[in-house]
Amino acid sequence: MTVSSVMIQRFADSDGTPIDVWQAVTQMNDESNQSYPSFAIPLFDNAVGANGYYGVFTTNFHTDGGVDPDSDSVVAAAQARGIPIVSSKQMLTWVDGRDRSTLNGFAWNGSTATFTLNAATGSNGMQAMLPVKAGTKTLSSITRGGSPVPFTTQTIKGVSYAVFTAAAGTYAATYS
Repeated sequence: MTVSSVMIQRFADSDGTPIDVWQAVTQMNDESNQSYPSFAIPLFDNAVGANGYYGVFTTNFHTDGGVDPDSDSVVAAAQARGIPIVSSKQMLTWVDGRDRSTLNGFAWNGSTATFTLNAATGSNGMQAMLPVKAGTKTLSSITRGGSPVPFTTQTIKGVSYAVFTAAAGTYAATYS
């Protein structure tokens, strides 16, 4: 199976203006004779592993009868990898919050990058990323409003990033 994208996509008006209508590909359903959880596991492993194939993995299982072994096995496989299970309403609230969030006011003085982050309502759990390297310099600290910001380093598609909680405020990232 080839999936062109696992990111939900916003529709646009005939003039190209985005409208608040979304569509997601259904990667997993109980009508396609896929084997579960074996179909889901490579999707999940590639999303949380070094490949960094992030996305929204949409399921459509008919669970009207209560227990559904396929659905239950997919949920268990996701939970075993720390992947959140959310409803479509939760996902849309988060995507709208992410889209209304902004990073702006960037400035660079040769060793420190400053910027402002506005985390909009609904963007709970959102993270921000900064490159660990800036030319020959390496990120040594991040502060928000003068207070240290903890970060982890993740390599995504071969590039090292500092990943930190995207809380609203004014930031300074120092490279040395």
